Amino acid sequence: MDLATVVGVVVGTIVMLTLIFLPTVVALCTRKARCREAFMINLTVGWTVAGWVGAIAWAATGDDAKIKTRFRALSTRKKVLLVLELVFIEAAATRYLVFHHASHAGHFLH
Repeated sequence: MDLATVVGVVVGTIVMLTLIFLPTVVALCTRKARCREAFMINLTVGWTVAGWVGAIAWAATGDDAKIKTRFRALSTRKKVLLVLELVFIEAAATRYLVFHHASHAGHFLH
């Protein structure tokens, strides 16, 4: 196994874990009162599509006024860093999906 394969597996694993546990991160960021429950839901059924969608919907719902107030209270620097982090996660996930599946496309043609 060469270094590129190892790096690809590690990056892919990190991206997948980040995406799977995104509902827990959202619950923590929105300061849901039940962060432990969000984690347990995410851990038990978050690996299924329906469970993940349900977990993200549950984690994202909350008092919009509190969320807006907390976001407005962030400094401009923190807002920029938050947006850059989300863009980086999206770019990493897209890169992994595009290049990983493109590298395996040749296997199906033979």
